[in-house]
Amino acid sequence: MSASNCPETPRQKMIQMMYLVYTAMLALNVSAEVVEGFKTVGNAMNKSNENMVIKLDDTYDNFELALKNNPGKVKEKYDQAQAIKKLSNELVYSIDTITYSFIGEIASKADIVMVDPADPNHEKLVKRSIPLKNADGTKNFDSIAEAMKIGGFSWIQKLDDNHAGTHYFLGKAEGDEATEGAAVEVKQKIVAFKKAVKESLGKDSAHVQLGLNVEGYGLNKEGKPTSWEQLNFNNTVAGAALITLTRMKAEVMNAEFDAVNMLFKQVRSNDFSFDKIAVIARSNSSYIMQGGKYELTVNVGAYDSKAKFEASVGGQRMTSNDSGAVVYTTTCNTTGPKTITGTVYVKNDNGTESYDFKQSYYVAEPMAVFELTEMNVVYAGIDNPIKISVPGAAAHNIVVTLADPSQASLTPDPKSGAGHYIIKPKVNKGTIKVNASIKDGNNTRFMGSNEFRARPLPDPKIFLGKAEAGKGIPINDLKNMKGPSVRYGPEFAFHMQTPTIIKQTIDITKVNGATDLENRGATWGADIMSYIQKAKPGCKITLSIDVSMPDGSKRNVSSTFRITR
Repeated sequence: MSASNCPETPRQKMIQMMYLVYTAMLALNVSAEVVEGFKTVGNAMNKSNENMVIKLDDTYDNFELALKNNPGKVKEKYDQAQAIKKLSNELVYSIDTITYSFIGEIASKADIVMVDPADPNHEKLVKRSIPLKNADGTKNFDSIAEAMKIGGFSWIQKLDDNHAGTHYFLGKAEGDEATEGAAVEVKQKIVAFKKAVKESLGKDSAHVQLGLNVEGYGLNKEGKPTSWEQLNFNNTVAGAALITLTRMKAEVMNAEFDAVNMLFKQVRSNDFSFDKIAVIARSNSSYIMQGGKYELTVNVGAYDSKAKFEASVGGQRMTSNDSGAVVYTTTCNTTGPKTITGTVYVKNDNGTESYDFKQSYYVAEPMAVFELTEMNVVYAGIDNPIKISVPGAAAHNIVVTLADPSQASLTPDPKSGAGHYIIKPKVNKGTIKVNASIKDGNNTRFMGSNEFRARPLPDPKIFLGKAEAGKGIPINDLKNMKGPSVRYGPEFAFHMQTPTIIKQTIDITKVNGATDLENRGATWGADIMSYIQKAKPGCKITLSIDVSMPDGSKRNVSSTFRITR
């Protein structure tokens, strides 16, 4: 029945409109989910390709080491590996170029894109504005590559476009066979790559399955045989085409890895085998600061390098890396003694054997130890030796600074070695704060500080022989003496320069004329000695002495001694 014969009521029109909106929303949701799927898969494949590059680099590093250790044995296989590396790099570059060019096609209307890092741990977590075109309107391949490196597939628009891909990859082909376009180009290069790798490997090529099957035919949705380029790129949405290119890049690197690994295994095929196993567990340190990292490297001695082994360390199950080791790392958040136990599982012809091990270490609170090597205060104007250490840290990794450099100078003490310093206060009161940190890679970690009291040097004491100020001195000792000395007593245990006597004034009671006798220097002259010879037990001798102090100042000290029998 037509609408003219049976007009719709306003309510029916509203229901019909809501159904249309609902249908459109469903379509949009499905489309958005598909696009997000392309982004998720594409980013995951990009990450997988990055990991494959790391694995390849490790294999080439092992080849380099083997070549260095035994060039006669390794050189031929090493040269073959380098030739394959060159062929693979050239093909990967071609696939990348086609990928960036196609992205430029589907994003042709966007002069600038805002890129979010695909990896949340990326060092640049802010959006970046990247121009996709040069000033003349041509595609900027470097910018597109940079956007892919940072954001992966996440920023690419029109991933659901199903028009641009067919023409770009298949040209103007109408039938099942394409003769031009990017798909034809990449297929030809893959075929050439496989041929060149096989020629480079020679007889060794029989041991490698390169994959990259682009020459044959597959079945399309109607069940008809279809060429590789038609099957992958005819009426294919842009997101699927880009994922196909990313997958082809992965297959090229996998072929490279398999070929180079086979060559490396042939280098190692004549290595010795061993029938004894020893577990070797080495930690970075047995004394760890709280918050630091404890790292335990576990491997087995005399093992077959072609075989991986597994280990359970601290409750974690791990597989050995390419260098034949399991590396266990844990953050030390609590202090005290710790024990790590584990088991290594090694496969042999009879199955798997297990080997237990135990490792102990100690976690300490971060702390710096400040140790004055002479006394518990620092004295103004002189060198005060100090030793600073951080338990568990090497002395050359300790960084020592003054909180206020205007209060003192702080320099290493080369005579005493690493960890020893000289503090020379410029003030004679208050406190001087010293900070200690340790180098931790490119950073420093604060370990603690200490405040030292600044004080002036105390007055030295006057001695007559062994007699201290205020004590008695035997008359015979006094008459045989050549003069007083000025020094610090045993209670001031500080090794430094002795004060110098400049001038002294002497009074002797009960001896006529022996008042305010002056003498230059430390040694008594004949006139002073003549008065001392007249002294008798019961007399007192008072000395007032001007001295030059180790800090460069001048002081006057005085003392009285009782003359005894």
